[in-house]
Amino acid sequence: MAGFAGLALRLVNDLTSERVHGQPAEPPRSGAGQLAIIEEALAADESLHTAPFGPDGAEVLTAAVRRLRVAVDACVDGDVQAAADVLNDLLAAHHAMPNLHARPGQPLVLAFHAVGQGPVDSYIADMATSIAMIIGADRTARLGRCSANACDRVFYDVSRNASRRFCDLSCQNRAKATAYRARQARHPHPPA
Repeated sequence: MAGFAGLALRLVNDLTSERVHGQPAEPPRSGAGQLAIIEEALAADESLHTAPFGPDGAEVLTAAVRRLRVAVDACVDGDVQAAADVLNDLLAAHHAMPNLHARPGQPLVLAFHAVGQGPVDSYIADMATSIAMIIGADRTARLGRCSANACDRVFYDVSRNASRRFCDLSCQNRAKATAYRARQARHPHPPA
């Protein structure tokens, strides 16, 4: 998933997950560490316009991403109203406002932040709007949390039949191996 919804979910995973692929994870606490993760995520999606900001801005953006985590988790847990409340607060606080604008020489794009708004508020407004649009389009069933043991990463399910259960193949393979070992322990084969 590209664009601001993809960015939002990637940052939720990279800046807030405390269990990843069966291992404890330590989200970055410093603005510099947060900034490195944010810059990497922005660079990974060429469709996103990037604007520089420093560690202080990264801390503000990370605080908003933690709120996005609360909203996504609420959706996954079936509490869409709680998610809407969090998102509405973020949208208001960061002045989300749909408009069309372009960089010089580029086509117009629909953005959800005010023209001239600083980069941190712009990213927050755009990410919060993208998650709100998933809710508003009644696509919350497509938001998921990894079903593998000791992994709390989230994802947007783009599979045809909405059957995705894991954040990636690593967790899917771990879960399959664990299930196989459990079956083997319940039904051991006699020695040959």
